[in-house]
Amino acid sequence: MTFYGVPGVLAGPWIGALVDRHCPWVMLRWSYVARAVAAIALLLAPTLQLFLICVAMKGLANLIPGPAEQQLFRRLLSNDALAGNASKVTLIDQMAKLVAPLIAAMLAAWHLPGFAVSAALGLAGVVLLPWREVSAKPVRANVHRRPVWAVFHAVLRDHPLLRRVFTITLCQAFVLGFYDALLALFLKARGYPDGTFGSIVGCTAAGAIIGSLAFKSAIKRCSPTTLLTVSSILFGLTVLTPAAMVFAQTEVPVFAMLTLWIGNGFGYGLGVMLVMLMFQRYCPREVLGTVTSTGRSLQLLLMIIAPLLGGALSNVTSIEFVFLCSGMTAIGLGIFARMVPASRSPSVH
Repeated sequence: MTFYGVPGVLAGPWIGALVDRHCPWVMLRWSYVARAVAAIALLLAPTLQLFLICVAMKGLANLIPGPAEQQLFRRLLSNDALAGNASKVTLIDQMAKLVAPLIAAMLAAWHLPGFAVSAALGLAGVVLLPWREVSAKPVRANVHRRPVWAVFHAVLRDHPLLRRVFTITLCQAFVLGFYDALLALFLKARGYPDGTFGSIVGCTAAGAIIGSLAFKSAIKRCSPTTLLTVSSILFGLTVLTPAAMVFAQTEVPVFAMLTLWIGNGFGYGLGVMLVMLMFQRYCPREVLGTVTSTGRSLQLLLMIIAPLLGGALSNVTSIEFVFLCSGMTAIGLGIFARMVPASRSPSVH
């Protein structure tokens, strides 16, 4: 995971800046080529050292589609269609997370190499993409010569609502990483059946799918601040409740845990879709790839650090205390989002 994830943290912002300078169709096509080549290299790697190098290559290749897709969404869709697009992207992503393990299990049962299938999918992406280019939008002078972190800071500084949504969802990602690595140990310590963890993973995805179906209607009826508040508080309550029940010496039935984690996926998914929509609405198009990739790198960095801190705290206290702190933090983020207003309204680009 280190060889796969660290390239995303280190190179993500510059990959995003590269995508901003070129046609997103071309960059997306080359990303499929790179992923197919990396998958074939993984399949044929003769030594562990070469295999790890290929893993890093795969991680780098997977950085390109994100900013390229963001650019295409913004250029091809109207403002009214962005919310529905965020909903569809999340729905497809969560469905893929449910189906992919089943496909992997079938491939293993049939003794078929998964890397070969990955390479075939990459080549299929190259063939299916339209062979056209998107004309570049005129950009402000020297905008691409500024350091990526300066561009990222300037966009957040000039758009308070975007800054608020991004900061709180970034904190949600930290909270997720803080407790998530301990969830299996928590379930084992409380005596839940062996299959409970897998069921919880499925319920989390199911909750995110429900959230994706509700998001388009919700964003029409509720302000971003309201959705951000609901997202954080619901997410926090689902983590706080089992910890509080343990301290109250009360058992939480398996059905109740599964229900809680449907709410967990729903709440966290709302935040993910909301920050995606805010970036699309308020980030200047010419730096959209840079800003979204930099934000993603920050999220990955916190997701690496948070489990280490959560594990360290559990060693000196308890796993239940980590869950308690995580839930209270997420609820506090929701209260902050509701009680402390953003300084001023941003302009839409």
